[in-house]
Amino acid sequence: MQANVPTRKKIKLNWFKSKCEFNIERKVNIEYNANSSTYNKQEWDVIVKYVFVKEGEPKDIPANSPMTIYKNGLPFLFLTTTTTIGNKIISEELIDDDISVNDDIVQIIEGKPEITFEDALKPKEHIEVRTRSDKIIRKITIENKLDNEIDLILDFKQTKDVTFIKSDPTPSEIETPNHIYNIKIPSEENSKITFEIQAKIVKRVTKIKPEFIKVLKK
Repeated sequence: MQANVPTRKKIKLNWFKSKCEFNIERKVNIEYNANSSTYNKQEWDVIVKYVFVKEGEPKDIPANSPMTIYKNGLPFLFLTTTTTIGNKIISEELIDDDISVNDDIVQIIEGKPEITFEDALKPKEHIEVRTRSDKIIRKITIENKLDNEIDLILDFKQTKDVTFIKSDPTPSEIETPNHIYNIKIPSEENSKITFEIQAKIVKRVTKIKPEFIKVLKK
């Protein structure tokens, strides 16, 4: 492949001419809150960006410069640049429609609720707070619809209400709160990851205080 990066004006100017190493970086970020961790089904977007590493001296190219990627001598993709880092020229981020990520619930094991009370606005009422820790198992299926093998990074991030217990396979790298998986998927095949997570579920219900219920019955 090759890339053409014209100036922002309609004047053709070669920023540089040299051989480039071409990389496609794909990443999917997965993060749950207490509610979304229990959804029956959800989908995640795969973010893709194109990175060129040029030979020779670094070249500073302005952000938002148009970029055309050619394949077999023909225009293949129209992008804009985001930044240059040394010899790296990095494109904007796009959603990769050729890679699908489906997320399905497998099992929910409810924990025993702990009951506490909070003051309500009305003096005759209080708020009953039920807090429990549920164990949840979810299965992620990543499908590669392309005719070539791909590399992809899956980044699972813990939140204050949803914590990581274990997964199959295990993470390639852990940088708490992130659990990172380096995944390789052959053409027209899929890869699966099973997560076991713990979600803090909190439910609040406003009720009349017991001593006032007795008074009402009289």
